[in-house]
Amino acid sequence: MTKKTTFIAVLLVFFTPVLLAVLLNSQWLDWRPGETRNHGELITPPPRLDDFELQTAAGIRFSREDLAGQWQLLHYRSGNCGEDCLDALYWMRQVRTAQDRHQPEIGLMLVSESRLNAATLTAIDELATDIRVVHAEAGLALAQSLPDRGSEAISYIVDPDGHIILRYPPEAEFNGMRRDLKRLLTWTQTGPQ
Repeated sequence: MTKKTTFIAVLLVFFTPVLLAVLLNSQWLDWRPGETRNHGELITPPPRLDDFELQTAAGIRFSREDLAGQWQLLHYRSGNCGEDCLDALYWMRQVRTAQDRHQPEIGLMLVSESRLNAATLTAIDELATDIRVVHAEAGLALAQSLPDRGSEAISYIVDPDGHIILRYPPEAEFNGMRRDLKRLLTWTQTGPQ
């Protein structure tokens, strides 16, 4: 092999990946990956939670601005919060715990259009004291922003700007939510403001 052939081979080895990357991102070749790696269903375009100022079941007033800088794992119920709802909240807490050092960047929220009884509120508080429970009239108001309002149960990941980006139906595994959230926390530069 001559020096010239070797030089050309080395150039091809180094510049072919660069050329491919430029072509894939150019206007001439509109290539998109066929599938994504997320487990939840990507909501496009992602709706944003409407501006609100509500009161949680614990009597704490909060607004959408109070959620800024924090990812939210939001569980919605059109009806009451029974055993399967408590189970979902348990697994959402576990999803947050699995994020290790990112735990302070993740909030938990339950939105129910029904008025929850004292026993249910106590059971939720025993799971985690920082779950924002928004129910009854406040739950109805916040549910207006949710894309699947009226469905029996559904979970969402909400970004720090209040956009609902991923949805998980009741049969979805929370391990998928854990993986999606881990990727989001790894690849974004957001956190508590």
